[in-house]
Amino acid sequence: MSSNKQRVAVVKNPVLPAQTTPEQRYWRGYTNTQIVKEHNAVSHICFNPIAPHDFAITSSTRIQVFSSRTREVTKSFSRFKDTVYSGEYRYDGKLLVAGDASGLVQIFDAIKQRTLLVTIRPSTHPTQVTKFHPTISTNLLTASDDRIARLFDISNAENPIITFDDHEDYIRTANFIPSSNLITTGCYDGFIRIFDARVGSDPVAKFKQNSPVEDILPLTPTSMVSAGGPSIKIWDMAAGKLVNERSNFQKTVTCLANAGDDRGILAGSLDGHVKVFDSVNWDVKFGWKFGGGVLSCGVSPDSKHFVAGLTSGLLSIRTRKTEAKVKQGVKQVKSNAFKKMLRGAEYHGEEEHRIVSDKPKPTRKLKTYEKHLNGFRWSEALDSAFIPGMAKEITVTVLEELKKRGKVRASLYGRDETSLEPILTWSLKAVEDVRSVNIVADWVAVIIELYGGMIEKAPVLEELILTLRKKISQEVEKAREAQKIEGMLQLLTAN
Repeated sequence: MSSNKQRVAVVKNPVLPAQTTPEQRYWRGYTNTQIVKEHNAVSHICFNPIAPHDFAITSSTRIQVFSSRTREVTKSFSRFKDTVYSGEYRYDGKLLVAGDASGLVQIFDAIKQRTLLVTIRPSTHPTQVTKFHPTISTNLLTASDDRIARLFDISNAENPIITFDDHEDYIRTANFIPSSNLITTGCYDGFIRIFDARVGSDPVAKFKQNSPVEDILPLTPTSMVSAGGPSIKIWDMAAGKLVNERSNFQKTVTCLANAGDDRGILAGSLDGHVKVFDSVNWDVKFGWKFGGGVLSCGVSPDSKHFVAGLTSGLLSIRTRKTEAKVKQGVKQVKSNAFKKMLRGAEYHGEEEHRIVSDKPKPTRKLKTYEKHLNGFRWSEALDSAFIPGMAKEITVTVLEELKKRGKVRASLYGRDETSLEPILTWSLKAVEDVRSVNIVADWVAVIIELYGGMIEKAPVLEELILTLRKKISQEVEKAREAQKIEGMLQLLTAN
């Protein structure tokens, strides 16, 4: 009685270490991209704090509000006489404020009518910063190119409550420090200043950025992040010192944003990068590369959209695929259709006769390389492993099977330049994978031994061998560097 011939088992290579971290997989979830072309650079992005978290885009002489659901423009605020800056929502989402290059500050009804409610002219110089207080609905902070920051009560906006004029250059960023009475400003003179409106107009603390300050992001009542030059700095305001600094950019860092849900801090730069920093160790967890300088970026409060604005006027909107939310603790009632589908599912024919089929199970169709191997056609089996589009695992399987049967030389006999080229071309790519190095070395060594004279006369084969040699040298050098780094790490961990 004969048995069925054993099928050729496909080689399964060892699984490489994971190439991506959970954080990288999370940020790569922002895949659905929409590109919008604005008339000028996108200087500011602000998300409505109230659901569904529409976002206001400041560009040229207008502010456009994009729907969070459709990513289409739903409102447009264009009653500005010059370039507009810093379109910001109030914490309740009912008001929208912005300043322009003429110095005018305007507050609009953001919900329905887009009505102009309040007009303030703090200065005749461009007003670059407008910020509502995070909890006090009537407080508004402005900063202009006359080097003065002002705090207004919008219910009586004729004169500011207090002015902060201790700056020596343009003010490009200002913000309220959460859960405190403090205000911070960033100036092009390279200093970050902390003010307390209850004390007076003089700063209660100053921190040196050493570069023009582009943006400030307060994190807690005692800590904040600042951007200036090609680096970001993390400050401890209570201790009055620099905690950390990250210089991961080639050009000026222009914007900072909170990624939400303890995902870290976003930083965008004129070198076209937006990077995500861990807010604990301040390591880079992820990054995007855009075709132009980044002026603004942000993530929606519900983590649905990631938006970046470029100097070229392009607006990139990336959206995550939302998962259906399942109500926990609530038993869902199944429909009658579901009951009909499962009717009789638990019956296994206990009261019926069982008939066991003695027909052999149908065998799967043999692959081409298996037919050649079973027919002892070694050369054809080797050729079938290098058909265009063949999976790498199948190619390695055929090479390993021929080696195991001792038919490496038999499969290589009688070949010419045309039939050797696919083998060497594949070897050139496969040598980069550490899992395939051994099999590549075995086969290439036999090819050189059998066809060394022919390779010297064939320019194509000679070029492939020289390139392979060069690539092997590079891989060896990488391995040596890796060993050095491993040794240094062992010394560090040992101490």
